[in-house]
Formats: sequence, C-alpha cells, structure tokens
Amino acid sequence: MNMEIQAALDVADETDSFLQITDVIYAKEADDGYDALTEAEKTVFCIDGLLREMENGGFVQFIHHDVGALAEDTLEALERIKAKGTHGLLERLIGFFADGVPKDEDDRIEAFDQIESEYADEIAELDDRFYDVGENLVELTLRFVAKNLKEFR
Repeated sequence: MNMEIQAALDVADETDSFLQITDVIYAKEADDGYDALTEAEKTVFCIDGLLREMENGGFVQFIHHDVGALAEDTLEALERIKAKGTHGLLERLIGFFADGVPKDEDDRIEAFDQIESEYADEIAELDDRFYDVGENLVELTLRFVAKNLKEFR
C-alpha cells in the first residue's frame, strides 16, 4: 500500500491525489475493517468522511451517517492534520452531546435530533463557519500523509 500512497502523492492535482489515497484506504477498510487501519490511515478515513458529509448536508448529515460514530476519532484526525479551526467547530458540536456522541446509529440520531431541536441556530452557524474557516482539509491531509508515509501499510 505504501507504494500506492506514494504514487498518489505524486499526482499533480491535489483532489485527484486525495481521491486515489482514499480509494486505497477505503479498500483496506472494506476488507479488514476500521480497527485494522493504522492511526494515519484512520486520520485520512475520518477526514474524508467529514468532507463527504459536510458537502452533502453539513453537520446534521455527518452525525446521522456512519461517520458520525467516529466523531471523536475525526476530532483527533483534525488535530493530527493541524486543522485548528475545523477542530474547534467539531469540538463544539460534540460538546452538545452530554455523554459523548453515541456509537449506535439509532441512539446517535435520537440524541442529535433532541440537540438539534434546542440548538438549531447554533448548529446552522457551525455549518456556515465550516465553509468560512478557510482551511483546505485536502491539502492539510496530503501534507500529513507525506510526513507519515511509513504509517500507511
């Protein structure tokens, strides 16, 4: 996998490079499961999940889908790639959950629906700020991958 990741890093277009890397990691996750990924691989997996869901519906979409179960891991991933602004936004969202973000999908959705009814404006503001924060998560992730290439197996 390391050679595949290196080859993807050599692609000139950062979006294409990122997509090639995520394809490799998603294939490993599909074969072996999330727990089999290294910390570096989990970082890319979580950042990609966050980006996909934010593009499709914001933090509501993020929490409602499978990647929402990885909210804490995603927070750590944002810290590892040094995305301080986005980290702060997700940390604030997670803070709405009194007992942390539930791993179980039904429990997570039920808890979030209650939170959303009380904090709808705040959550909408977090969505807006996500787009305004100005962090290029793809670029930050590619830098992280390049620095941690040996962690991709």
